[in-house]
Amino acid sequence: MAKSTDYANKLQGFADRVKTEPVQLPVQKVTPVQAAAETREEQQLNVWIPKGLMKRLKVKGIETDQSLKEMVIEALSRFL
Repeated sequence: MAKSTDYANKLQGFADRVKTEPVQLPVQKVTPVQAAAETREEQQLNVWIPKGLMKRLKVKGIETDQSLKEMVIEALSRFL
């Protein structure tokens, strides 16, 4: 019976706290969805290329201080 009285005391203590403590509502932060992705005039391109070619592309990017994106755009523009 000691367990049931402990439980009853804890439950009463909880009920007392609920009655006396002020209600604290959680604050929800609302951030607008970025519409920049929708207005871009770009599309994603995913391709698999040989490891050796990728390594050469990365080295060339370091040497010329260009990103992979810049080099791929330049190469495709010249090709087409």
